[in-house]
Amino acid sequence: MRLQRRYFYLGLLLALFCALSGSVHAQTYRLVTTAFKPFTDPNHAKGGFLTEVARQALAQRGHKIDVTYLPWARAMREAESGRYDGLLSAFYNEERAQKFYFSAPLNTTKMVFVGLHDKIKQTSYKSLSELTSYTIAVGHKWAYSEAFEKSTILNKYGVNDEPTGIRMLYNDRVDLFAVNLDQFNYAIKHMPEFDRQRTVVLEPEISINDHHIAASRLTPSSLDFLAEFNTGLAAIKANGAYANIKHEFFGF
Repeated sequence: MRLQRRYFYLGLLLALFCALSGSVHAQTYRLVTTAFKPFTDPNHAKGGFLTEVARQALAQRGHKIDVTYLPWARAMREAESGRYDGLLSAFYNEERAQKFYFSAPLNTTKMVFVGLHDKIKQTSYKSLSELTSYTIAVGHKWAYSEAFEKSTILNKYGVNDEPTGIRMLYNDRVDLFAVNLDQFNYAIKHMPEFDRQRTVVLEPEISINDHHIAASRLTPSSLDFLAEFNTGLAAIKANGAYANIKHEFFGF
């Protein structure tokens, strides 16, 4: 009887532990990514916005992460081979879906036209032809929509990074800045000499994409890993932690 009672209490303790930790087998998941500030940033104390989202989501399930930063092409190859548990992060497309499973979106990101409302009186456009009178700062090798990238009717001026585009916008050297909205907000947050309240974002967006964790189809445990992540991600969105992370990085 005492032995049965001991096993009974041990069972209760184990059940309580599992309920509190959210996972029976705590693991350290190995993720690979490339430097893409502010989403994944090896020089940031928390590794970037998406890195912190992944860390807190998996922590909800009792897990840890170990993140390696590699050049993008190599990161893709290493993740596809199954050497890492996941690629942080990737946009979904049909070609990648042949090689990877995808998590729920960590973030939805938009490429937009940003202007200053005291100069740009419109807040929307129906076609790119309406923007031909403007000089538009565009990033070298940034991913826009195919229509925007191939357009020859727009007056585009190339820049290397967000701070340069912001300075050109506020110093009247360009009329619009075609930029990732999250990256714009992150950059201008660290440039207090420029008032973000002066900006206007034109609708619709140039393009919109979701950030996912991609896990190799070659790895038998990939679906289990993504299920753990998705459950944790839903939890931090419900308890407010996700909103706190976003506010920390982007100021809203």
